Parts: sequence; C-alpha cells; structure tokens
Amino acid sequence: MKRKALAAAVGALFVAPVAQAQITFGNDEIGTMQIYGKLYPQYQWSSTNGTTQPGAPVSTLVASTATSGVLGTAGAVNGRIEETPPREYVQVGNSYIGFRGERGLGRGFGGLKGIWQLEQSTNFDVGNGTFGSRNSFVGLSSGAFGTVKLGNMDTVYKEYGDTMAMFGISSGNFTSGSNVLSQSISSAGAARFHERRNNSVMYETPTFSGFTGGLMYGPAEDKSGGATPRNLNFWSYGVKWDTERFYASVHGERHEDAFGLSNSLPAASPLRNNATGTAHSVDKAMRFSGEWRLPNMRFVFDVAKLQYDESGTGGTPAAPKAENYQHTNYGIGWDGGFGAWRFATQFVKAGEGECRLTSGTCSTAGLGATLWTVGTRWRFDRQTFVYAIGALLRNGVSASYNNNSSQPLAAGSDTKNFALGVSYSF
Repeated sequence: MKRKALAAAVGALFVAPVAQAQITFGNDEIGTMQIYGKLYPQYQWSSTNGTTQPGAPVSTLVASTATSGVLGTAGAVNGRIEETPPREYVQVGNSYIGFRGERGLGRGFGGLKGIWQLEQSTNFDVGNGTFGSRNSFVGLSSGAFGTVKLGNMDTVYKEYGDTMAMFGISSGNFTSGSNVLSQSISSAGAARFHERRNNSVMYETPTFSGFTGGLMYGPAEDKSGGATPRNLNFWSYGVKWDTERFYASVHGERHEDAFGLSNSLPAASPLRNNATGTAHSVDKAMRFSGEWRLPNMRFVFDVAKLQYDESGTGGTPAAPKAENYQHTNYGIGWDGGFGAWRFATQFVKAGEGECRLTSGTCSTAGLGATLWTVGTRWRFDRQTFVYAIGALLRNGVSASYNNNSSQPLAAGSDTKNFALGVSYSF
C-alpha cells in the first residue's frame, strides 16, 4: 500500500487548469502541495509638487505648537522645505511565491482537513526577501464547522474590504486605495488598518446562503512593562455576503496601545502621547464594502470611519495633548473590458474629520486628501498580461498621505505616478 501511495505521489505532478495556474504535487491519500505566485515588475516615474511651506496655516495636529496654527520650520533648509526631485524606479510591488497544501483527516466533522500555507515576498529587483513574510499559517478546515488558522495573515478587515485590487497588482503599489482609505492623516504604519497581522489566530464560519463571518485576534506578545503596562493586542471581525451579481461586507477592527494618532503627528510635535508612560490608546475602524457585478464590468464601493482615542496623557492647559481624531473616508471604483483589454479607475477621498485636545481648541483644516487611479491591461493569456497604470494623489495643506513608500512626503505634497509593467501568475 505504501509503495502504491509513493508511486501515486511521484506520478501526481501535473499543471492545473490555466484558470488556476498552480503546480500541484501529491494526492488525497498523502496530501497535496501547490506552488503558486505572482510577479509584476514595472518601470515607474514619480514626481511631487505643492509642498506646504513654513508659516502656512495648517491643522492644530501638525502645527509647530498647539497654539501657533502654522507649519514650523522642521525639515526646512534656508527657510524652505524642498520638493522631492522626480525619480525613476524598477519596482516589483508585493510580488510573491507561495506553497500550500491540505490533507483529508477522515470523513467525520464535515470532511475535516489539515491545511497549511507558506507565502513570501520576493523582492527580485534588489535580490532579497523574507521567508513566510506574507500570508502563512497552519490550520484545520471543515465544511460543517468552518476554518481555524494560526500564523501571519491578512486581517478580516483587509480580506473582506476594498475589493477593487486593480488587475490584481495593486498590493504594495501606488494604485492601492488603502493608501488613503485606511489611514489617519499620514501613512504612519501604526495608524493603518487594512493590514496583515503576525502572531494571530483566525476563525471563519462555513458559508450559508452566501454569508460568511470571520473573527481574528492577535495577542500582545511584546507587552511592555512599567507602572502602566501596554497591551498591544487587536481584534478584527466582519460578515460578508457574496453572490454572482452582488458582494457586500461590514467589518471592523480594534487596536489597543498602537497610538495611531500620535505616530501620525510630526516627530517633534508636543501633542504626541506615545512616549508618556501613563498613556493608552484605542484605535477603531468600521467599513462597508460592496460590489455590483455586471457582464464584463463591476462597480466597487467603500466607506470607512476611523477613530483614534488616546487617554491617560496627563495633559494640562499649559501642555495640551492629542486626545481624539476621527474621520470618514470613501471610495468608488469601476473596471470593465472586452476581449484581451481591461480598463479600471478608482477615486478615494479622505475627510478632514474632527479632533480634540486635552485642553484648548483643535482644527483639522487641510487634513483631507484625494486619490485618483487609472489603468489599462492587455492580456496574452490567463497567466500573463502587460499594463499601464497612473495615479494622482492630492494632499491637503496639512496632510501627508503617501502612495509611494520609497519616496518620503512632506505635508501638502501632491504626487504623480505612472508605470508600465508585466504580470505573470503561476
């Protein structure tokens, strides 16, 4: 019997149908393993303009002091903050290679299976990457009871929302709507939602009449000590409904002691609380995402409310601290095509929102931003296509959203990006 299984395993190497493109080894008796991936290098041009200069009226949250109402001189040379010069890049976005598999564990429990996946970025333009850096987990799956996974995974908030994903190459790219839709007033990592979370456990229900629910928890493995220990845990949760014609989801996320607001403020800001030993924070997001699917086209909608609260800061009238910032963002997108051609566009807007300090007034003037993205694709086959994409990001005078992580942006900077690339999936 073992010899038959071994012979079957050796003979079971095959290329799956091109619609899936993975290469699969093994069989149901010994388990299967798939090799898959997506590589999408591109040649990119970027430029910036409109940087806010010292002395300009700005939001309280980015002003030189809580009472000045103007931008300070931090980063200025001879009284001026210089524009980032135009640049050219070879970028690979979040190109990746992965391995995954499953094995049946008997007919009980609704067809219980053991499942696993190891996925990693492959930064082949510079020649490095980290094994298991992307969605990687081990778990159990059953048609009757759902799926449990432990590892490093996209959150429920990310997996269920902002489904635009232009041509499947927006991850890590300047066309990603999450660069504005899921941020505070800048692109500080601590303030981001729509992310991947390490050291986490996720449960997803079976699908009933198109409905699926998900719950994810990440404990604070690196909890800090002191008189008031910080608890950097998080929860992510949501429900989605998916049919051939429609998709809708409601999902949320909660981060404790991540200090998304303070980490979004200028490094020298007196309003920051993350260095105050008695301070705590709770960052929350709720989002609705939807799709209306028609033959050869679809419309995508998103609206998100983000709220950042910080407490225990010890702020006084003489030394106010940031206490709350909240705003609502939305996006609308379309893609469609015919034959080998596909076209797409998305518009995302971040609202200026409202803020509160421990004392005094707080202005959010100029904290809004807009992002326009456009693209076209010509497909050779199901695995290979060439594309052209572009984006225009306009920051308000106080905002510093950034859709190009390799190019730091000062407050008020607008960016233009354009790229030509090729995508290959396997």
